[in-house]
Amino acid sequence: MTDESAVVATKRRPGILSFVIGIAGGILGLLPWLVGGGQLPLQNLWATATLPEDMPFALLPLSQYYATLLFSLVLLGGVFSGLAVHFLARGRGLAAWPGALGVLLVHLIAVVQSFGVLAEGLGIADGGDARAWLYFAGMLAGSIAAMLMAQLGLVMTSRRSVGVVSLGVALAAVPFASWVARWVVAFTGEVSPPEFLSTLVYWLPAVIVGAALVWCGVRPLWRIIVWAVALLALWVVPALFTAIQYGLGMRVLKGDVVEMAKASMEVFPLVLQEIWLPTVVALVIGVVGTVVRMLVGRGAVREADGA
Repeated sequence: MTDESAVVATKRRPGILSFVIGIAGGILGLLPWLVGGGQLPLQNLWATATLPEDMPFALLPLSQYYATLLFSLVLLGGVFSGLAVHFLARGRGLAAWPGALGVLLVHLIAVVQSFGVLAEGLGIADGGDARAWLYFAGMLAGSIAAMLMAQLGLVMTSRRSVGVVSLGVALAAVPFASWVARWVVAFTGEVSPPEFLSTLVYWLPAVIVGAALVWCGVRPLWRIIVWAVALLALWVVPALFTAIQYGLGMRVLKGDVVEMAKASMEVFPLVLQEIWLPTVVALVIGVVGTVVRMLVGRGAVREADGA
């Protein structure tokens, strides 16, 4: 092998590694759904009467009642891959774009398989009614949006800047709680989930955001912006998830998009008034952790100077 061939082979290996990381991250994001059986949720517009246990296998939980879970599973595939690239990039020349392609490949396969199953069940191939087409298009648009957010999550968490990465982690805290909850449900079943699960989903994002803020620090000063955005997201995103899920879950509205949006907008400010405490807890964790980290750092410097 010539020197030039050796250089090309060396450059190719990090690209392959990043691509494999992307595939692994994409699969990891979907894994709690797959471990739970991956059975497509019961559909209101299914062409033939089918029992829940007879629904077909799908790589994605396509249902308006599972919209926030779908978003979380897809988003975290990008976040997990980005974090892996971030921590492995030093000294390896690891680029993010092959990882992004790996995540995209997994998501494309999942979307094609799942929507193929959905289209068949809705009878779209035979024409289908207007509501079936609207439902199919809406779920597809939501899935594509989640795929794009996964790519953005990968870009943010793969950066060298700790400030940007910590912000990406903080923004993914609420979806991560949903992802963890799905792992629990995969083993306990949806009919009788454990009582602690709602408490876990409520407080886990606060711990993650607080830890991300400690990691971020406050120097340089622009990282205060990261703190503000992260804390605001911790307050707003759970309310947004709740409001969206409330609107989509209103069966009485029978697919009236305008009325569903109105229902979500009415609920959103009400939820905001109720869920501010985790944001305060995250701020306390961030402040206390940052102070302790600064004191420990100063102590280490003094010991080094004394030595």
